[in-house]
Amino acid sequence: MGFLWGVFSRSNMTFPSGNGGFSSNGASNQVPSDASDMRDFESTQVFTPMQDVPLPPQLPQQHDSNAGMNGPAAGKRHHVWPWIVLALVVVLAGACAGLVAFFNTRALPGTTLWGVDVSGKTQQQIAQAISNEVDGTKIPVSYEGKTGSVTLADLGVKVDAQQIAQEAVDAKRHENVFARYAPWAKHDVNPAIDAKDANPEALDEQLGTNSVKPVDAKLQVGDDGSTIAVIEGTEGHGADPTETANEAVRVVQSLGAQEPKTVEVQLKTISPAITTDEANKAKSTLDKLMAQKPGVYIGKERFAAFTPSMILAATTIDPNGNGTLPQGQIRNGNVVYDATALQKAYDEQIKPNIKSTKEDREVIVNNNGTEIEVIKEGHDGVTLDDGADANIGTKAIDAFGKGNGTVSVSGKLDPMKVKETKRHVVVDLSDHTVTALENGNAVKTMHMSAGQGNDYATGKCQASGDMCTPEGDFEIWLKYPSQNMSGTLTLSDGKKETWDVKNVGFVNYFSKSGCAIHRIATQTPYTDAQIQALGENTSHGCVGIGWDMAEWFYNWCVDGTSVHVQQ
Repeated sequence: MGFLWGVFSRSNMTFPSGNGGFSSNGASNQVPSDASDMRDFESTQVFTPMQDVPLPPQLPQQHDSNAGMNGPAAGKRHHVWPWIVLALVVVLAGACAGLVAFFNTRALPGTTLWGVDVSGKTQQQIAQAISNEVDGTKIPVSYEGKTGSVTLADLGVKVDAQQIAQEAVDAKRHENVFARYAPWAKHDVNPAIDAKDANPEALDEQLGTNSVKPVDAKLQVGDDGSTIAVIEGTEGHGADPTETANEAVRVVQSLGAQEPKTVEVQLKTISPAITTDEANKAKSTLDKLMAQKPGVYIGKERFAAFTPSMILAATTIDPNGNGTLPQGQIRNGNVVYDATALQKAYDEQIKPNIKSTKEDREVIVNNNGTEIEVIKEGHDGVTLDDGADANIGTKAIDAFGKGNGTVSVSGKLDPMKVKETKRHVVVDLSDHTVTALENGNAVKTMHMSAGQGNDYATGKCQASGDMCTPEGDFEIWLKYPSQNMSGTLTLSDGKKETWDVKNVGFVNYFSKSGCAIHRIATQTPYTDAQIQALGENTSHGCVGIGWDMAEWFYNWCVDGTSVHVQQ
């Protein structure tokens, strides 16, 4: 009743009364005196004429200073709009939190994969959809009346569904919060499926085509261990799986929206996926990298090298310059570097050899300063800061991808010194001697017999040039502990000179025309003293030394030793 009365009082309505009438604005109100009267009032108010009903007691009212001017005082007003706003904020915040939580492990709104909406899908759902298409999409094929069907999986094309799905789920994560969750902010993830390695065997099996697979060109370490060489690829022939694989890729990338079309298989020459030209391009890229002396550096000092074998074990040739690479790989041209493989090379081949105390390097060089033999490899003294080499592989691909060979780490380095021993041989045609020199000092001098065409007194070659020991500067380039020597030489006068000598010992070739320093080719031992007493040159151009000197000289005169022949 108080509520009704409040309504009535705020309506400023005037009611007639049995006492001559009053209004709600009046100074006095008549109310029932006891409970029975009130019950009577309540029970009869609907049916009794309004003017005969006493009014209920009026609730206390508050009046403001303007009550006289503005009419009857209004009841206390309760402002509910702040509570409504607060409720809306709470609801909105909850909705936003729910939105963020829902999409935390799902593709964000506006994300498409190959143009297909994947918003709200989990990585596993997306990966499963891709795998289903790869394994289940059958491409009809035909050849000369024979028909069959193959899937992308049948063709041997590998698709990393989990990696692709991860890319879709990760899309837009780095955008601002509004663009991230706005469905109209589109982002299409479009990873390539590389069908270059499609295998024709499934087509051969179903269609009776007899294919010969092409052989890819590849790179290998050169014979010297310090260079990179190309092994040429070869073409194949038979069923070309390329068109079939491309059709399968098209359907797979539609995620079920496209129907496969029949592919008429053609027989043709099949180029290798990696041609010889591609391999040569890759070699050029790697040659430039090797020229940068790739390795691990502290400051400007390299204390460990990435060798050609390490580099090749961590690289692949990828003619598809636009293909998406998995995390941990970087491309430079058509060469792809792998961080995990480089880290493995460091951990297994380099790190175990790092020593905190240096050891100086000892080498043999020739008269040109070229290093020809390592006596002691030596090493720097290296102390790395904690964790400095934890990400060598990642640092390496970042550098190699830019053509830079420097992989920098923090630490201290005590560089080793290099001790060089210079070896050189002087053949004197007039003194009839061979002198072995180390660092400019004679280690041993031996007597020798030179070519018959050299004047014994002066060492000068006769005008005809026949059977002379050549003058000039050379390097030892070929060695045999023993060799059967035979040959025929046409002299300037047309005569033939032939020889056939077995078991010539300790042969050291210095000229590319076939002249060598070797044990003198006699049937019985000839000593150094006996050669000195010969008094003549006896060879066809080689330099013969005593049987008692030849083995020592062979062991001392390593490959690459410089040789100077003078009159």
